[in-house]
Parts: sequence; structure tokens; C-alpha cells
Amino acid sequence: MMTIANFLQSGFHFKGEEYELRLQFILVNSILSIIVVILSFLSIIRYITNQEVQAIVDAGAAIASIITIITARKSKKSINISIPILLALFYFLITFTFRNIGIIGTTWYIVLILAAFFLKGKKVGLFFSAISIIAILSLEQFSEAKYTMFQYFYISIPIILSMTFLYLYEQRNETLNALLKKQKAHLEKEVYNQTQELSQLLMKSQELASIMKNSSIEIYIVDFETDHYLYVNDGAIQTLGYNEKELLSMNIYDINTSMIHDTVVRFKELMIKNGNATNISQHIRKDGSSYGVQSFMHKITYENRDAYVIFDIKISNVQKAQSEILRQKETLAYQAHYDTLTKLPNRILFQDRLTQAIAKAKRKYTKFALLFVDLDHFKDINDTYGHEAGDVVLKEVAKRLLNCVRESDTVSRLSGDEFLIILEDFDSKESVAIIAKLLVESLQVPIEFQDKKLTVTCSIGISLYPDDSQHGQTLIKYADRAMYNAKNIGKNTFKFYR
Repeated sequence: MMTIANFLQSGFHFKGEEYELRLQFILVNSILSIIVVILSFLSIIRYITNQEVQAIVDAGAAIASIITIITARKSKKSINISIPILLALFYFLITFTFRNIGIIGTTWYIVLILAAFFLKGKKVGLFFSAISIIAILSLEQFSEAKYTMFQYFYISIPIILSMTFLYLYEQRNETLNALLKKQKAHLEKEVYNQTQELSQLLMKSQELASIMKNSSIEIYIVDFETDHYLYVNDGAIQTLGYNEKELLSMNIYDINTSMIHDTVVRFKELMIKNGNATNISQHIRKDGSSYGVQSFMHKITYENRDAYVIFDIKISNVQKAQSEILRQKETLAYQAHYDTLTKLPNRILFQDRLTQAIAKAKRKYTKFALLFVDLDHFKDINDTYGHEAGDVVLKEVAKRLLNCVRESDTVSRLSGDEFLIILEDFDSKESVAIIAKLLVESLQVPIEFQDKKLTVTCSIGISLYPDDSQHGQTLIKYADRAMYNAKNIGKNTFKFYR
């Protein structure tokens, strides 16, 4: 499809460095198009007014302009032919076509000189300036009118001044271009020298990167804010059994299951204050086995973001005693943060997860839902069948709750038959309602205990962050109230706080 831009550029596409050539095509095609329109109109007028010869001359010039436009579309080099033709045609029109309007028409020579200087430079500009002055001085030869010396002087001076200014302007451009070329050459040399220096630094960096990557020590670079892995070396990949992609989708809590948010915050404070921190922790491999590591942490900047690097050294057999202490420490830490019956996070760990969820939601401007789940008629089961039956029910309930939510969500046991769930990054209130309904329906299925089928249901109260509150304890309180509202309307259902 022919567009104005396509026509003015003769159908060519120009690169950034071809700006001047593109401008020449646009100017030549614009002027020629205007000439075709004007001469076509003039030839018709002159033919009607019985100026047949002049009409034929105008029509011929218009046809020549069209041929020049067509010729320019053959190649980008054709502009070198089109420009002289344009200038010659313009000169011809001024000299012969405008002769009937006498000395006034000669002002068009200034336009011709401007075009010559702009399109072809000093030499061609001076040439057309000279023949323009000759044509003006020969004006009486093309017209019956007689002119005084003052009139010739009056029209010649602006043309001479225009020629002089344009010549000086082109001379200045040449001087500036020479200076720019000299400066460009200097800059290219400077860039080359800096590139060489950077290449040498890069080689050294690549050597250091290779040493880090191939080290048997586990090396991690971790985002200072989110605690997600940004880099892992081969030592970490081989020891843990995960591939690089898997590890880069994880955070430090995934392989340090006993690590909690508050502990990491203290390490970060030490790194900010002292530049480094140390720790002894337990790593969990992909196959579930564990081993102890001595960790050395340093705050750094990585890929224009705050981060910290961790060097983890595996505790050797010589340090078995220290490893046993570590194992006991990890066991105590686990018992302090997980419910021994259901293996779900307990109240302490839930508070930490809730703090993290609030911080994440504030940072990413997202929402999360807090669900307070209370079992209906659980006391009847305990009283009728004993605590053994109650334990079976609680473990099965924990399993079903986990199966209804995502791995990124948190299911915790608050106490007795009460559970708290955090659903992060939900799309809408309706999507939370779908999960809540799924939880209610999941717990309606009877639970087998010995030769009996025990039926238990639940009532769920839901509060939303930040719609209901931005404070953790308030969200728990509101979810608790909503849960009692669900019980009051018949149990075995769910209710939002509002």
C-alpha cells in the first residue's frame, strides 16, 4: 500500500546513518510533486488563454518531473541524477516560464540557490548562483520591458548576499564536520582502549566466576529482601541433589526447614553492622537426608540489588560431636515450631508466617486471606471413642486441609481442634470462597477409625488483608468472630467477617 512516507522516500527504507540521504529523497520528491501540480495547472490555464507554446513547455516540464520521480525509485544512487535534473529544471522554469512577470519572478532564483547549496553543496551552489546572476542580467532579452541599473542592482544584491551566507554556512558545516570526525576518531580510540581494559577485567572476573562455580563448597547468592536464591554453584547442586533451575525457584527456608524469619532478620542485622555473620544449620537434600553445615554470610551487591553471599562448609566426621549437638538443636527447634501430632506449624511458627505474609503483601501490593477453622462435634468424638480416636481425626483433618490448598499457603494447628490457614495472592473474594467450600466438603467425608466411621464437620471464619485489617492479631480476632457466626447459623459452613 502506497503511503505518503513511502512515496516521499521513493519506497526505500533508510538506516539511521542515512538520515541526510533520506532527507534528500523527501525534499526532491516534495519539490518535484509541487512542480508537477503547479505546471499542470499553468499549462491548462495557458492553453485556455491561447498561449500554446508556453502550455507545451509547462506540460513538458511537468512530464520531465514525473519521469525524474519514477527514476528516483530505481536505486538510492539515482538521487545523484535526480538532484541535478531537479535543479536544472527549476532553473529552466525560473528563466523561461516566469519571464512574463519580469523582475519579480527572478526572486525565485534565491529558492534555487538554497536548494542547490542544501542538496549538492558549495560547488553546485556557486555554479547555480553564477548562472542565476547571468540570467538576471540578461532579463531584457526574455522580456519586452526595460530595466534600470538600479533595478538590476536591487534584485542582484539579495541573491549575492544569499549566495555568500550559504557559502559561509556550508564552509562552517565542513569545518564542524572535520572537527566532529576528529573527535569521533579520538572517542573511538578511547572506547577501544577502555574496551581492552574491560576485556582484561572480564577475563579476571570469568576466572573468579569459574573458581566459585566449580568449588566443592556450597556457595549461594541470596536476595537480601526476599531471601530467594539468585545464584547457586555446582557444589550446592551436587550436594543437595537439586538442579540449578529448581534451586533458583527456592528460598533459604526450603533447604533449612528449621530456619525462621526472625533468625534470618538477626543475621541481616549482623551483616549490616559487622559486614558478616556465621551460623551452624542443617541442610535437607532432595532425597530427604540431612547434613550439618557451617555458614559464613556477607552482604554484597549483586546485579544492582542488595544481596548476601553464603559459603556453606559441610561439617566433617571429625566434627561428629558438634553435628550431634546441631541435630539436637534442630530437633528442639522443630519441636518448638511444629505440632508433634499433626506435623503442622504451631502457633509460634504461624505468627512468623503471618508476619512474612503481611510484609510480602505490603511490598507487592497483594492480598491474602486468613481462615479460622474449628471442628464441629469434635468433643463428642473424644468423649465417645477416646483420645486415640481424636488423634486419628486431627491427623486426617490436617492431611485433608493440606490437600485443599497450595504448597505456598500455610496450614497450622492453633490448639485442640482449631486450625489457622493463610491463603496468599488470591484473585478475588470468590476464589477464597471456592477454597473454603472445598475445605468444608473435604471434611464431610467420614473418617475411618478401627471398624467405625467417624463424621466430623467444620465451621470456618474468614478475614481479608488489607480489606478487614492490616494487623495480624486483629485479622485472627476477626476470623474467629466470623467462625462463630458460621456456627450460629448451623455449622458445617463458612462466613466472611464482612
